[in-house]
Amino acid sequence: MAGSWQHMTTKGGRNPNPRMTPMIENLGDAYEAAEECYGMVQVLAEQLANVTGQPREDLIRSACAWYQVGLSIGGVQKS
Repeated sequence: MAGSWQHMTTKGGRNPNPRMTPMIENLGDAYEAAEECYGMVQVLAEQLANVTGQPREDLIRSACAWYQVGLSIGGVQKS
């Protein structure tokens, strides 16, 4: 089963893990990975909201709008 953050990223936490695609056996694996990422975003947004006082939903909307910056922070090169 490839439905986890550890499968999607390299040991150093970089995305994408080039070995991930062959590990995805079905859409259930992809859904589990997306579900785990969704949960992680919610936890991190809640923690940041507690520190900044900004609404969690606003923080998530901002992250969605700026996801390409996040990819570059994580070392992903978009073509």
